[in-house]
Amino acid sequence: MTTSGLPPSAEMLALFREVGSRLDRRGLIASNDGNLSVREADDTILVTASGSRKGYLRDEEVIRVDLDGCLCHGTLRPSSEVAMHLAIYRQRWDVCAVVHAHPPAATAFAVARFPLDHLALPELVLSLGKIPLAPFVRPGTERLGEQVAALIGTHDAVLLANHGAVTVGPDLEEAYFRMERLEHAARILIEARHLGGPHCLDPSDVE
Repeated sequence: MTTSGLPPSAEMLALFREVGSRLDRRGLIASNDGNLSVREADDTILVTASGSRKGYLRDEEVIRVDLDGCLCHGTLRPSSEVAMHLAIYRQRWDVCAVVHAHPPAATAFAVARFPLDHLALPELVLSLGKIPLAPFVRPGTERLGEQVAALIGTHDAVLLANHGAVTVGPDLEEAYFRMERLEHAARILIEARHLGGPHCLDPSDVE
């Protein structure tokens, strides 16, 4: 059954609120930063509305658009970053959720314009691997979506130069957990630099 034109289900609204709340509580966003989206079975996209505070989402702030960005359900404007989300979905048909946030440590790498490519943590190797850096493009533009889509084909997390980070997954919870793992690894690597590291794993151990 098509969901086009229908409001999000109660279960999906609860998931959006939970993930938004987690991002807020863990300091991965501030104020109305970031955006969330989910691709449903009929290829319509549930996405947070422009200006919404993800830690305190209201039901009407989760709206539905099609893959061209046209509004299917809701009265608010979609997030200014909806073009990036749509570009990711067009690039990766296995991706059903996208999280964009501004996690402080990971964003510090992005502002310094360093990819997070130190394979120093076994957990990072297994969960995300090397995390590339997309060149700076003004937020909210089609070009940003193109830059991210060019990298997301072979990665589940991308840093956005001078901006933040984006993670993807088969569902919204896994996309969120990848953002959490990204930030945790970035914090460890920053601390390791103060101690003279990091020392990366041997290539044979990575394999």
